[in-house]
Amino acid sequence: MRANLFTKLMASYLAITLVTLIAVGLATSQLLANYFYTSKQHELERKGQELALLVSAYLEGNPEQPIDPMLVTLGHFLNARVLLVDKENLQLASAGVPLHPPLWLTAGEAERILNGETISSRGYHKRFQEAVLSVTVPVYAQDQVAGALAIAAPIAGLTATINAIRSLILYAAAAAVVLSALVGTWLSRSISRPLSQMSRITREMAKGNFDQRIEVTTSDEVGQLAQDFNYLAESLDATVTALFREKSKIESILAHMAEGVLAVDGQGQVILANTAISRTLAVKPEDIINRPLSELPFSGIPEVFASVTDSGEPRSAELDLNGGKTCVLIHVAPLTNGAGKISGAVGVLQDITDIKNLEVWRRDLVANVSHELRTPLTSIRGFIEAILDGTISDPEAQRHYLKVIHQETVRLTRLIRELLDLAQMEAGKIVWELHPIEVSELVSRVLFKLGPQLEQHQISVKVDISQSLPLMLANEDRMEQVLTNLVENAIRYSPPGKTVTVKAGSDNGLVQIEVSDEGPGIPEEDLPYIWDRFHRVEKSRSRSLGGTGLGLAIVKQIVEAHGGKVGVHSQPGQGSTFFFSIPAVPAEN
Repeated sequence: MRANLFTKLMASYLAITLVTLIAVGLATSQLLANYFYTSKQHELERKGQELALLVSAYLEGNPEQPIDPMLVTLGHFLNARVLLVDKENLQLASAGVPLHPPLWLTAGEAERILNGETISSRGYHKRFQEAVLSVTVPVYAQDQVAGALAIAAPIAGLTATINAIRSLILYAAAAAVVLSALVGTWLSRSISRPLSQMSRITREMAKGNFDQRIEVTTSDEVGQLAQDFNYLAESLDATVTALFREKSKIESILAHMAEGVLAVDGQGQVILANTAISRTLAVKPEDIINRPLSELPFSGIPEVFASVTDSGEPRSAELDLNGGKTCVLIHVAPLTNGAGKISGAVGVLQDITDIKNLEVWRRDLVANVSHELRTPLTSIRGFIEAILDGTISDPEAQRHYLKVIHQETVRLTRLIRELLDLAQMEAGKIVWELHPIEVSELVSRVLFKLGPQLEQHQISVKVDISQSLPLMLANEDRMEQVLTNLVENAIRYSPPGKTVTVKAGSDNGLVQIEVSDEGPGIPEEDLPYIWDRFHRVEKSRSRSLGGTGLGLAIVKQIVEAHGGKVGVHSQPGQGSTFFFSIPAVPAEN
């Protein structure tokens, strides 16, 4: 779903706030943690160095006295664990020898202690089973490193303090986010509401409603824009009203006329053309206004107008335009001025092409239907008369001819049914329920039903269906009828041993299905008429194969009723490919 301006602004405000707070919070908490740990580490280093001096003096003054009680006391005083390691153990640790109790120094750190360096570290210590901050300070005796004093202070309390500070930062950030959301909502609505009103009022203005205005609630740039928009609406309202008054005088006469109206002055120059003239003559009215009628490519029309302006008598004529593709009935009458003098002529042009074509179509339809009905009826009548007269008395022969009569009856029934379906579809009287259709299942079902015909004609089938093919939104029964007609045609016109290919894919929200054969193909001059009723490329051969000449016409009507398109690619000797496209099921957002 498309995000509106309010959502974008709110998302921007919250994103900026969250990113800023997260960055500041992480940086602050990290700085505080580093500060506390560093302070504690420096404190332990300072105290460790002081204790190292104290232990060194104690060992020199009381070499025989045990030092463990002193270390325990110092540990209690520092709230830490204190361990004294002699030089021999340090040397062993520097050599990688594990000691007991274990010393937390690595071999490299032990070596650095022997060189007089102080070692600090922080982490989880296995010996103490807790997180500690440790400092190891060298102990000198007679200006030489005699051992090391290791101090390990637990940092659980320090960690708890840092976590408490982080929780406080988190609570403050949450409160800031809530406050930012409230302020962002108010700011976003103050910007998006006037723009939404402008969008709504713009659509109303496009419909001719100029009465609505935007409520101005602020004096900033958005408020100024709203004021300018209101001023624009008022100006447009006044301008459109003035233009409408001027045009209403002519439009009130010509607006509801279905016929084209053309008027010329005394010099034969076009002074008036209504919008219907574009349908009649296939030109825009503005392209012919103020131009001489004789210069326009309208064969016969300038002569009719000229004869009326010369004689002053009305005249009617039937003209063929566009190379006979358009038939126009024209009625022209003279225009007179106040003195009764002819000042021009006005003509009404009626496009009667459809009426002419309808008459031709009706004649052809009657002739074709009569021919299609006469042939089987003649056969049926002849066979029945032969049986009744006793000419055919043999039971096997009678059975054979009765079978032929049955086949012709079935053919007549199919022909009449297809004619009725075609008439209902063209009249728009059939309403189909549309459902999502799995194309692979549809193809499998059709091929299964046509299995006997495929086996009889020794035709193999190749199916190529895209794996990512979307569902097709159509009436399943009618789509099965379309695919059956196309596959039957491919089987009927394919020589034995050939292959029929059924291919399905998708493009731009359409599902396209192709049915290809390896038959004789279709001549180029027959391609424009292949979808017409009763049209056959090879009439005698098509009739012998059982076709009615209506299958492709029904396919075209069904596909176009679904909002799709049909087409064919063919060359003589290279087979034919019939294809059709149907809208796919819209993808969910």
